[in-house]
Amino acid sequence: MTLKNPTSAIRRGSVLTRLLGLLALFALIASACGGGEVSSEEPGDTEPTETTDTEPAEAEPAEETPAEEPEEPAEETEPAEEGPALTASFRGVTEDTITIGVTMLDFDDLVEKNLSPNGWGDQILVWQTYIDDLNAKGGINGRMVEALYEFYTPLGTTVAAETCVKLTEDNEVFAVIGGFLGPAETENTCITDTHETILVGGVQSRERLSQSKAPWVQSTSLRDRRLEVFIDLLDQDGRLQDAKVAIIGSIELEDIYEQAEDIIKSKGVEPVLVAINDVPQGDIVAENARWQVLAENIRAAEADAVLIIGSGQAGTRGIFENGLDVEKWVLERNALDNPGENTTAEMIDGSIAPTGLTNDEIYEEAGTQECREIFFAANPDVEDRLPSTYVDGEESWFNPIMSYCRWLRLFTEIATAAGPDLTQESFLAAAEGLTDFSLPGLPFSSLGPGKYDADDSFRLSVFDMTVGEEGELVPVTDILDGTS
Repeated sequence: MTLKNPTSAIRRGSVLTRLLGLLALFALIASACGGGEVSSEEPGDTEPTETTDTEPAEAEPAEETPAEEPEEPAEETEPAEEGPALTASFRGVTEDTITIGVTMLDFDDLVEKNLSPNGWGDQILVWQTYIDDLNAKGGINGRMVEALYEFYTPLGTTVAAETCVKLTEDNEVFAVIGGFLGPAETENTCITDTHETILVGGVQSRERLSQSKAPWVQSTSLRDRRLEVFIDLLDQDGRLQDAKVAIIGSIELEDIYEQAEDIIKSKGVEPVLVAINDVPQGDIVAENARWQVLAENIRAAEADAVLIIGSGQAGTRGIFENGLDVEKWVLERNALDNPGENTTAEMIDGSIAPTGLTNDEIYEEAGTQECREIFFAANPDVEDRLPSTYVDGEESWFNPIMSYCRWLRLFTEIATAAGPDLTQESFLAAAEGLTDFSLPGLPFSSLGPGKYDADDSFRLSVFDMTVGEEGELVPVTDILDGTS
């Protein structure tokens, strides 16, 4: 895969912000204009003039004035043709509305279990603010968007499965936005396969996409594509040269872990250890016990770098607690952005991950700024702050403001391009036609036939515990366009 470092950051503006940078694409329906009616003034009747007996004086012949030429009637304009009438074109779509389902992580549960240091504020408020703004600007091709909201826990699949059925079967929404993350992500195919409903978000894999009967797009990058770009960036940065690499995968990402060995070998590096952490994410005690064994295996293999695929929190914690002196290459950026209370900044310090813009860069990027303006204008009581200023225990409003605005923009851009006859087929065709665009915080994005993960913006970043209040990811390389 060849990475391109473009000389210009100017891309085709998203019709959406082109609205979440991108902001929402609000389509206008052209009204028919009727032809103007031409009127002419009717001449009035003239009164007869009174005569006398006196002989009229000889009059000079009156100078003839040329008769006025009749005015040409104004050309009548043809009325504009009206567009196709809006109909109930698909389930969840009426003449007036598009009903979507929105899934959100249950942060009350995650914070209570010490799996997240903070919540995400009032998530429904964030979503509804953006939907209200979209509708106030005309909705999607004249239809108003209505949302049904559901929370789920990512720990296990039970709640996610129930949420899937509630939105797709019980309420027959047109699309689900958000999907499922973490261990619950296997239930994304409940949406796209079992219930044949459009999904924007979730976590794709090649296998899950092959099982899907309905269109599925996500704003983030597909993990196997991100893995390939990550290893390419590590190679370009000289980190693979003479490296003794151990590859540790998680049971949730076994398919991605199996690809890593071949990709590393394609760079001329023979891994010294390939092993899997078979403990499900979230079982802290069992994860720590498993990593005691893995750490000894890594030490015995004399590895000097560990590529961690999934379970990034457990991996960085296990490396630190077992005293390993190795470079930590973490595929999942989220493990470093949201490490939870069991994994400290000291444990993840020095970890390298494939990222895009930093959170502060995203927050100040033009597309995200438009998202911020919409939200804070409607909710002035919420403080507008840089992500780096948040500390553990505070509600992190940045995450939903950035993520939900971006997801809604992606859905709106595709649904608008699909036109008034909104169906799964027109939605898919529109998605495959968006070959070059931007989203809030994602300067390089593209979709196309066979490519349904939008994000193409990549760089290497390292977690530095000394930066900001709680440490943060610091760029190592410039942002590159990761399309091949």
